[in-house]
Amino acid sequence: MPPLTCELPHRRRLRHYLVGLPEDAQMAIDRLHLLHYAERFEWTRALQVPQNGIVINSRPGEVLRYLHRDV
Repeated sequence: MPPLTCELPHRRRLRHYLVGLPEDAQMAIDRLHLLHYAERFEWTRALQVPQNGIVINSRPGEVLRYLHRDV
C-alpha cells in the first residue's frame, strides 16, 4: 500500500490595495463586506501615506488599506 501523503496545492496570493480618503476606503471595504468577499476585520488599519509617497502618488489626507487573500 502506498504511503498516504497530503500535498497542499500551491497557494497564490492576491493583494488588494485601497488608497484614498479614509471615508472612501472604508466605504469600499463595507461594500466588499456586503458582497461577502472579505470581512472588515481582515483589512489593515488605515496607514498614513507619507508625503513622498510609497510608489503611489498620494494627496494630503489619503490613507492606505490593504488585504492579502489566498486564491
